[in-house]
Amino acid sequence: MRALVTGAAGFIGSHLAEHLHATGWDVVGLDCFSDYYDVTQKRSNIAGIQGVTSFECLDIDLRSGDLTPLLDDVDVVFHQAAQPGVRSSWADFDSYVAKNVMVTHRLLEAARGTSLMRFVFASSSSVYGNALSYPTREDTVPMPHSPYGVTKLAAEHLCGVYAR
Repeated sequence: MRALVTGAAGFIGSHLAEHLHATGWDVVGLDCFSDYYDVTQKRSNIAGIQGVTSFECLDIDLRSGDLTPLLDDVDVVFHQAAQPGVRSSWADFDSYVAKNVMVTHRLLEAARGTSLMRFVFASSSSVYGNALSYPTREDTVPMPHSPYGVTKLAAEHLCGVYAR
């Protein structure tokens, strides 16, 4: 099996990539290595699997990179990449739309017509806003209270549209 993991150098993405590799998957990791998080830390996150033959991590900006060839022979996409930050999303909404909604749309478009078995999208609890209870059940009506939550919910809806 072959997986594409976006956000592969992040905390969750790197652990996912390590797990997939450990269970026999070939993994193509993508990460933008932006300065939102310490780049040294992100590189450290994937250091344990860098250099093994069944893993490669590419430094690609999903907003502009050519995504189609990256999906060649990929069975599953694990889309972990996003622009996080509830507070900062109030000041730079355009960037959040580009990095969370438009990137998801670009990936879904690139995946259309491929033999992809599954597209797994990582959303956020921020889609629920100020939930009445925690943990929040998935059948709770989403009501984001931040622009970040709005972009993650919009990306969820895009995934649903493409799935249907």
